[in-house]
Amino acid sequence: MRLILDSGSNIRKLNGVEDYAVVPLSIRTEDKEFVDDEKLNIMGMVEELEKTKSRSGSACPGIAEFEKALDGCKDAIIVTLASKLSGCYNAAVAAAEMYMEEHEGSTVYVLDSNAIGPSEKLIAEKFFECKDKGMDIDATYDTIKEYSKKLKIGFCLKSLKNLANNGRISPVIAKFANVVGIRIVGIFSEWGELQPTNKARGDRNSIDAIINNMKEAGYKGGKVIIDHCDGLAMALAVKEKIQTFFKNADIRIGETTGLCSFYAERGGIVITCEV
Repeated sequence: MRLILDSGSNIRKLNGVEDYAVVPLSIRTEDKEFVDDEKLNIMGMVEELEKTKSRSGSACPGIAEFEKALDGCKDAIIVTLASKLSGCYNAAVAAAEMYMEEHEGSTVYVLDSNAIGPSEKLIAEKFFECKDKGMDIDATYDTIKEYSKKLKIGFCLKSLKNLANNGRISPVIAKFANVVGIRIVGIFSEWGELQPTNKARGDRNSIDAIINNMKEAGYKGGKVIIDHCDGLAMALAVKEKIQTFFKNADIRIGETTGLCSFYAERGGIVITCEV
């Protein structure tokens, strides 16, 4: 039973597990393409994009790339970033249908995470917990699908330029992020849509807004993953604040890879918690 993710998961390598694949998205300008795989110099890409005056955007993998990731397996689950943000889900569904037609007896499920980054990481962990217990493909899919509904994702961004330029968020809201010292704090809806909740001035107010969103979502001390784009100090400050309320919470900090770095931009963080 294989797990297949897209690179919106912020996963490059999973230690201690086997039979998984990560299908890369890409980030493009008018004259250059950055493939979001292990060869990508992430901060080099961020710096180039900050300097470029040409339009930039992201591109999802094609059907063939998901089919390649499926090659050689009998059963698989594909977990994609939110279908509201990318065409990955549709490409994965098409690939799954074609693969099952060509490989009689195979089962391939596709799960729309309705999220990105750290949520996909936690779903991957749950997948391998199920696999270690010897659960079959149907039970595993049902389990991770239900688990995904318990994950709430938020963000805190200094810039919304790339999100606005690619139609992911209102340009009117994006303008507030251009004001010095203002961070846009928000959540993902249950359908994977970005919903800004606060225009916070300074780190302290931003962190308070993040914690408030977590509490309103029902957070009571479950697992947390904070992924950042060159924003380690902010990620550590958020972790410290969470631990003042939930001392024993399992909180991990990671880095965004190519796609999430493109949209979070420098200084941005994306955070997922179990509720």
